[in-house]
Amino acid sequence: MKRFIPLFCVLVWAIPALAVDANLQIFYDFGSKGTAVANQRSNRVTTTVELFHPDAWGSTFLFFDMDYSINRDDPANTPFGAYWEITRSLNFWKESKAKDLSVHVEYDGGCGTYKTDHIVGFPINHAVLAGPEYFLHTADFKNTFTLQLLFKFIADDYNMWRIKENGEWKNQKGNVVPLQFTFVWACKDFCTAKGLTFSGFIDIWGQKQSVFDRKHNTYTDPKEQSFVFLSEPQLWYSIGQWFKCPGLCIGTEIEFSYNFGGKGFMCNPCVGLKWMFL
Repeated sequence: MKRFIPLFCVLVWAIPALAVDANLQIFYDFGSKGTAVANQRSNRVTTTVELFHPDAWGSTFLFFDMDYSINRDDPANTPFGAYWEITRSLNFWKESKAKDLSVHVEYDGGCGTYKTDHIVGFPINHAVLAGPEYFLHTADFKNTFTLQLLFKFIADDYNMWRIKENGEWKNQKGNVVPLQFTFVWACKDFCTAKGLTFSGFIDIWGQKQSVFDRKHNTYTDPKEQSFVFLSEPQLWYSIGQWFKCPGLCIGTEIEFSYNFGGKGFMCNPCVGLKWMFL
């Protein structure tokens, strides 16, 4: 759940009837492992609030992340990271043959802090995405899959990593191919186990950015295009179904990434609780 640079396009499953899905998730992070990790720290907690609402013209999804430290190496007595995302899938041709094809628009942004000899802040720049979205599902809607191909614009892309040329600081050009591919899935009663849900997403995009190279203890050239991969599969089980409280779930999330927040591969396992309000 460590979304410290833009990760785009998280979406939950569509449902056949008009309804609202809202939930709160609380995760404990066991720590990051892999070649992309500058310092492997744990003892962090993330809360996520999600809201999904379908209507006659499509659906709206949003989530908000807050990161909290219980580690003395992070800023104390305050949240140290915030990120939010809102998406809209437009579809007012649901009675046509193109009913599974929608227009997807999205906004992302946030900020964070980290601790050295003093506390330093950093931005997660405004990002806007738009493009086609295609929805697949089984007849009972228990298994759903969403494909998205989105144009991505990041405001002042890597303006923190300007290059000094001829004595002057100059902003660099943006991405060569400003596109992102996203695949989202959700499988309810996974492997025929009642109350077990397997869900998640995969994001793939290119971005010119400067990331920390742990192997060489330096930052990469921000003029180079980086291939970025991010996936966060989740597995939830409704323990509340056994005592008439089906909204209470226990589960896990594992973040897999490549060139996300650092050069190379990274894995972040978490355990969590989820309460579904509606």
